[in-house]
Amino acid sequence: MVETGADLLQRYGSGERDFSNSQLAGADLAGADLAGIDLGGSILRQAKLASANLERAYLSGADLSQADLQGSNLRLANLEKAKLQGSRLQGANLRGANLAEADLSEADLSQADLAGANLTGANLRGALLAQCKLKLANLRGACYDATTQMEAGVTPVELGMVQA
Repeated sequence: MVETGADLLQRYGSGERDFSNSQLAGADLAGADLAGIDLGGSILRQAKLASANLERAYLSGADLSQADLQGSNLRLANLEKAKLQGSRLQGANLRGANLAEADLSEADLSQADLAGANLTGANLRGALLAQCKLKLANLRGACYDATTQMEAGVTPVELGMVQA
């Protein structure tokens, strides 16, 4: 377990990949190349991860509430049951990512690429999904409410979403 971003980067650079259950609230990892990292169950509240490479990262159960993930690469990442409330994911690459049962309430996903992503059972209450790429994304059972903002012409019910 690590407690500072600098320690994580140093150990990752030495080849270590398992950082599960780490306490990294507010850590500055913007622009870092962390492909394949295991941060499952970690606390990353308000972490700065803008433009970070988290391709194939394991973030299941991680707390990324209010984290800055703008422009980050989360392609094929496992974010199952992750807490992403109020996080900023504008322009993020989430192609093929597993976001099943993730809490994305109040998250900004505008212009994010969610093509082929699994969002089954995800909480999208109050989320901003304007100009998202949703081709082949699985939104079955994902929750939305009156404050969820979708692209004009996109009907949540047609995507299999359920109103909360």
